[in-house]
Amino acid sequence: MRTLTVLAVFAPALVLTVSAQDEGQWKKIENGSFSFSVPASFKKTDAQGTDSFVEEYVADGIQVRFDYGMYSNNFLGWPKNTKFENVKIDGKAARLGTAKWERDKGFAYSTQVHIRLDGEVALSMFAACKSEKEVAVARKIFVTIAFKRK
Repeated sequence: MRTLTVLAVFAPALVLTVSAQDEGQWKKIENGSFSFSVPASFKKTDAQGTDSFVEEYVADGIQVRFDYGMYSNNFLGWPKNTKFENVKIDGKAARLGTAKWERDKGFAYSTQVHIRLDGEVALSMFAACKSEKEVAVARKIFVTIAFKRK
């Protein structure tokens, strides 16, 4: 009985440790408006926006990009099967959506967080994911978003 109690207490911690090891070390990405962190295996691409600040970071099985500006996607065109949640990120109200939707070819899942900021400015961070495992990584990335204080 005591062995089962010890296993019940430490099993969740073991699972979290294994997941963290799979993701390795994280690195912080900073710009003039906000920061966020990604696993160290992520590489920046050459993606750019035309009317807003856009960057993209990719790793095996996942593509993460953000759009900061007046035209960030607020889930316009997302499928009806999208599961939405209202969350707080860095103290700000945010809407998070996830769908089994191949928005990007070869990536079966899509997830995004949209945060309305001052005036018409907003931040959308989107992740195209090959599996639910990458969706979980994307959510961990989303909660690391921190805005620069004025």
